[in-house]
Amino acid sequence: MKNFRTPRSHRQRGAVLVVSLIMLAVMTMFVISMLKTAVIELKIGGSSQVAAQNLANADIAIENFMALNSGRFAPKFISEGKVVSGSDSYTGYAGTVTLIPVQLNCGGVAGSTSQYGPGALQAVQFDVAATSIGTTGYSGATVVHQGLQSLVGAGACS
Repeated sequence: MKNFRTPRSHRQRGAVLVVSLIMLAVMTMFVISMLKTAVIELKIGGSSQVAAQNLANADIAIENFMALNSGRFAPKFISEGKVVSGSDSYTGYAGTVTLIPVQLNCGGVAGSTSQYGPGALQAVQFDVAATSIGTTGYSGATVVHQGLQSLVGAGACS
């Protein structure tokens, strides 16, 4: 009668199975960690894109405001908090921009020493604040300030 038992050196003990299960667990943890990192990077990239779009919208709104009112910036022409272009907001790409122009100062031209007297030019300064808010799922607003100066005739600041 033959012995059907295999020699002791040929028996499998399951070491490969245990090592492969440990490696599988380590690789699963690595993949989960990489997925969490990718989601965070995606959120950062999305909010960065929205911030850049808000900045571009605010710049475009200020440029449009300046183009529509070119040469018409005079003392007391812009009332506090009122946009003279006819609307209180500008709808840009994926967002809304609100413009608030404010007259800061009106007086003599700074650094001008040659023009004195009743015929001297005067300067009026404005601050145009554009607040851009995106309509996508990310919160936040971008505020851009643009200074404007316009030369006006003598006595216009009185």
